[in-house]
Amino acid sequence: DSQDPDVPDYLRVAVCAYPPPEHGEDTNPRRLPSTREILLSAANLINADGAGLHKRPEGVSYTNKYIPTLVAATHPTQTHTVTLLGHDITITLTATSYTWSWGDGTPDLTTTSPGMPWQEGMDPNTDPALIRHYYTPPNGWRSRFDGPYPDATRTITLTTTWAGTATNPFTGDTQTINGLVTTTETTGPFPLGHLLISNTDTWEE
Repeated sequence: DSQDPDVPDYLRVAVCAYPPPEHGEDTNPRRLPSTREILLSAANLINADGAGLHKRPEGVSYTNKYIPTLVAATHPTQTHTVTLLGHDITITLTATSYTWSWGDGTPDLTTTSPGMPWQEGMDPNTDPALIRHYYTPPNGWRSRFDGPYPDATRTITLTTTWAGTATNPFTGDTQTINGLVTTTETTGPFPLGHLLISNTDTWEE
């Protein structure tokens, strides 16, 4: 059950069905929900999107020493509207951290930066705006003619932690909860390859 234990039962019920008050009846017989309660309730209702996992090169990664795999999150914010207690409430999600799992047994990388897609003129090995990973041949280095590796696929998984912000329609209070939502997305499996670069005698360096 993904429901947050901090959300009172009456608010959970109200999310599903909040009957209009009888004429002359107190329209708000209970205390107003806190902004935190609204955010926690909304988190159970919204279907958050991932942060937009972007990988280059597409469909393959290379095991050459100077050909990194580059990743970025292209959608670090999103908004959702939910209806609670008769009010439309906009929830803004902002990504606060990204954990990249490379699928090759090396340690995960956690960043606060979404990275950015490679653009012409950027050095893929050194540009600080890029998030990169170097894959190695599955059986270690053998020769310059390594690869392709038809049986060695890898999958990159991006886990994103989101802060949620909303304004309480009853009080006007705006609040943010860090870690309100977590999303996971993957590239799907891709093969490893090795580019044959024959324009130099120092291929090993």
